[in-house]
Amino acid sequence: MANITRYNPFSEVVSLRDAMDRLFEESIISPRSSSVSGRGMAANLYETRDGYTLQLPMPGINVEDVEITVQQDTVQLKWETKVQFPEGAQVHWNGFQAGRYQQSFTVPAPINAEGVEAQYENGILTLQLPKAEHAKARTIKINAR
Repeated sequence: MANITRYNPFSEVVSLRDAMDRLFEESIISPRSSSVSGRGMAANLYETRDGYTLQLPMPGINVEDVEITVQQDTVQLKWETKVQFPEGAQVHWNGFQAGRYQQSFTVPAPINAEGVEAQYENGILTLQLPKAEHAKARTIKINAR
């Protein structure tokens, strides 16, 4: 016996909620691309008058295994993590894995790549990203005649 199924042209339409969730996940404040579990990693981005501060949790890394590249308004990070288990230990869960990772971030204005500073403390990588001079806000005085 043959089955008849009614055609519904709206069956593949994405809900507004799903579309908005995807939009916010892909915003410029969130990481732009990633190979970290298919999603961007947690990060903080703060803006001051002179630049941005980008903070990333990176516990257990060796700072020599992190490569930071800055170009225009993009910061790209590549790093490697190594996880060692005691010999003969049975792993019950593994929340972070060894491997090579890559993450890109886009900030709202161009960065002065020459002035970028990086610091690693207590498992947090902090990048100081000064704004390019032409991207900084200026106060303009009006000349009256």
